[in-house]
Amino acid sequence: MKKFFVLVLTGIASMLTPMHAVDVFNHLGAGVGVGTNGISVELATPITKFIQMRAGVSIMPGITFNADADFTYDTPNPGSLSGEMVSREGTMSLKGDLGRVQGQVIFNIYPIPKCGLFVAGGAYFGGDKLLKISGHSDELRELAATSNAYNGQVSIGDYSIPANENGDVAGGFKVKNFRPYVGIGWGKVIPNKFINFTTELGVQFQGKPELYSEHGQIDKSTIEDDNTFQKIQDALKVYPTLTFRLNFRAF
Repeated sequence: MKKFFVLVLTGIASMLTPMHAVDVFNHLGAGVGVGTNGISVELATPITKFIQMRAGVSIMPGITFNADADFTYDTPNPGSLSGEMVSREGTMSLKGDLGRVQGQVIFNIYPIPKCGLFVAGGAYFGGDKLLKISGHSDELRELAATSNAYNGQVSIGDYSIPANENGDVAGGFKVKNFRPYVGIGWGKVIPNKFINFTTELGVQFQGKPELYSEHGQIDKSTIEDDNTFQKIQDALKVYPTLTFRLNFRAF
């Protein structure tokens, strides 16, 4: 997928780049944006009169929220002489953190150079931890201190992540480290004058977010908990981007 995407971009650039092009890297612009990727800072330069390339970084602040999740654990059956275990259930509060840092390289293609309409293609990379999940349960911590068969599990949809012996949960959702991007927008990222404004709507193709844990192995859950985290996993197979950007012309 990555190689195919690079070949497509190379082909587009080669078709639109004349051999005698004089516009390559002869101007430099800078932009500051805000949107669903957080705060972005980019530098831009022309490749031809049809194409402007931009590269930069997007920083999503650590926006957090709380949501309840069910957990299970096994405990000895007090009425059994053979050490039989019974499953118990409970609820704990988990914190979700959307903070991450991404890099991006994107090409704006202007079919009509004098018009501000553009299509964008490129990729985002890094920032593969889409959502970090953490939490603590005193009940699980107390159980771990008294049980030789501790196996506390917190359910996220069809799967569960383990809680450590202190009753802590740490994990989240990971996506691909390289995420192709397409978009459409209006405005030149290198202003004709000193300053201008652009807007852009697009999507990152990141695949279905995968659950990970920092304390052990992911298992199939014995109970299904359709909580907030599961809904995020189902909804964000592609990541929508809407960005409003203020651009400056350096030279």
